[in-house]
Amino acid sequence: MADDSDDEQVGEEQLKEEEAVPQKPKRIFINHLDSYHGKHIARFFARAKPGATSEAVEEEENLEEEQAEEKQKKLYDEHPIDDGWKVSGTIKNSQGYKRPPFVQEILQYKDRNQLADYLKEMNVIIYDITHDPEQIDEAVWTCQKLESIINELDHPITFILLSTIMTWAKTQPNEDEVPFSEDEFRRRRAHPNFKEHHSAEKLITKLGLTNKKKLITYVVATGLTYGMEENVFHYMFKSAWHNAPELQVFGKGGNFLPTIHVIDLAAVLQNLADRQLKIRYIVAGDTSKDTLIRITRKVSQTLGTGKVKTVDQEDAMLNKDISQADYDMLLANMQFEPIFIREQMNIKWHCENGITENIQKIVDEYRTQRKLTPIKICILGPPASGKTTIAKQLAQEYKLHHLQIKDVIEDTKNELEQLVKRDGESEQNEEEADEQDTDETLAERIEEARSILEKLEEVRRDSKDARLDDELLTQLFKIKLMSPSCQNQGYVLDGYPKTADQAQNLFGASGEGEEEDAEDKKPPVNELIIPEHVFILDASNEHLRQRIMHLPEKVVAGTHNTELEFKRRLKIYNELGDDSHPAKFFEDVDRPGETIKIDDDRSINHRNIVEKIMQRVKEPHNYGPTPEEQEYAKRKELNEKEKREREEREERERDEQEAANDRMKKQKDWTTKLEQIKREEFEMLDAQSTPLRNYLMAHVMPTLTKALIECCQVRPDDPVDFVAEYLFKNNPQV
Repeated sequence: MADDSDDEQVGEEQLKEEEAVPQKPKRIFINHLDSYHGKHIARFFARAKPGATSEAVEEEENLEEEQAEEKQKKLYDEHPIDDGWKVSGTIKNSQGYKRPPFVQEILQYKDRNQLADYLKEMNVIIYDITHDPEQIDEAVWTCQKLESIINELDHPITFILLSTIMTWAKTQPNEDEVPFSEDEFRRRRAHPNFKEHHSAEKLITKLGLTNKKKLITYVVATGLTYGMEENVFHYMFKSAWHNAPELQVFGKGGNFLPTIHVIDLAAVLQNLADRQLKIRYIVAGDTSKDTLIRITRKVSQTLGTGKVKTVDQEDAMLNKDISQADYDMLLANMQFEPIFIREQMNIKWHCENGITENIQKIVDEYRTQRKLTPIKICILGPPASGKTTIAKQLAQEYKLHHLQIKDVIEDTKNELEQLVKRDGESEQNEEEADEQDTDETLAERIEEARSILEKLEEVRRDSKDARLDDELLTQLFKIKLMSPSCQNQGYVLDGYPKTADQAQNLFGASGEGEEEDAEDKKPPVNELIIPEHVFILDASNEHLRQRIMHLPEKVVAGTHNTELEFKRRLKIYNELGDDSHPAKFFEDVDRPGETIKIDDDRSINHRNIVEKIMQRVKEPHNYGPTPEEQEYAKRKELNEKEKREREEREERERDEQEAANDRMKKQKDWTTKLEQIKREEFEMLDAQSTPLRNYLMAHVMPTLTKALIECCQVRPDDPVDFVAEYLFKNNPQV
């Protein structure tokens, strides 16, 4: 017994010593960390514990809502866990790239040999050749280099080539069109534009046969990836978000597309990194059997107008968001049954059933990842305070939808008519009706549309100028605010609601399940449509009257700004009081509006007020200007620069000419004054010398002249003495 206890003690001590030995962190290399796949796969691995997939995965059923939200938040968390994979890799475009927290190191190397030295230290190497065909050569070279120095490796390396399903694109289908499986990978035939990918797959598979204990190679043929930023499907999400009338479907759209969410793809790669599996060729795909037209229609219904149209290749290539490779993949027609990853891998599926079954989750990810949150603004204030002027500028600056009562009524009426008309057309076209997804609320929406149209028609029959009651107007505004255009980009609500009751009916939500006596609780609101920013313009009655009086007649004609109509509207606004003003509702729901005084604003079109509001709203949450708008802005900036330079040059030349003219004028004035001074001086000297000259002419010059004449005749040796003697002798006074 003593011996047994001693052995147990020694075993425990040895186990403790082994546990005390620090385990080396698992390192993984991923090429092009700045690409769509690289970024999301790297973030997934940085937050995954090595070996986690080796443990049995228990299905998480009946998740609480809070747990589901927490799980969703982890998808965007960029901070690695302490015991997670240590991610290193390369980047394609270093300009403007900032290393995210989940990346430990960006590899910089002078040549491939130096890269190989780095990769020898890695546990797992993932080379993605789906986005950049130029990476095929580097991936093959790297694997060949590792195979050539396989005896120098002190630990096993797992090399994963992430390829594309397009290497199966020309494979002859099975009898009865049975879906493909991984076992048939030897008979696959690649699309003409993806033959290099096919050759790389074959070579990587062969290199893994040399020493399976030191170098393990896998080839993963991934379906069309989606999720987060959407990759190849991004063009349709972007087009739908921009409210395109119809989303484009290339060809007839009946082709089946193998797809997989990028998070699920990362989970497949995690299984290969954690475990040594016998199979070396894996097809990564979800369980969906979606066609291109079904995916496009579902995106359009969820994010856009619900309409699609088929286009040919020439029209498709006019879309700048579509490359040739994307076009080829979207026209692929294959069905797979990826049994291996479902039966042999431990995967917590994120979107196992594909795009159409998880469309709302995918749309939410798309908006979050690209930061496409709508901006919702409400401008309130008395009549003639400049609400419309300010709202138009805000809508233009932020690319939002400007909502006025008249426009909302007209636009919503047209949308409801189109909905009813489209329902009638789909009933006539059975084939199109079969392709459309079933929507439980569609019938209710159509019935509601018919009811509202009947009410509008009834109001129109009574009187063309009849006002809509609050209930009907609220219905129209709710439909407009829930439309994809307002839900995508956002809106600027101009002058509505006008009362607190209207605001409550429009933005309030049913408070079912809440206690009536809970005074401390905020009234429930509809978060999907309620504005984020509320601005209340404030001005004195006299200031508003002066504004109306100074408006041109052609601007006032046919509007509510006539003198009588303005007085009526101003009286109604002033009689609201604090309790009936819509600002009261926003205060009650803890979204108080900001009051802005406009009496002292003298800027053109209230530009100062607009800029003040923009400082509160901050930056826009959209794609920014389109390439055409950027080109237009660039041309406009160049034109303004040229105009500015031309004006500066003309002003400089004008100043130089004025300076030259001024110098010439001063020179001329100086010359004239100098001549005048000389003339005056000469006249003064002449006037001063006249008496002396007369004196000389009368008393000196006659005698001196004679003396000089005599001197010239005699020519004495000393003429001066001669003249002096002559003058002395002939002095009249002597």
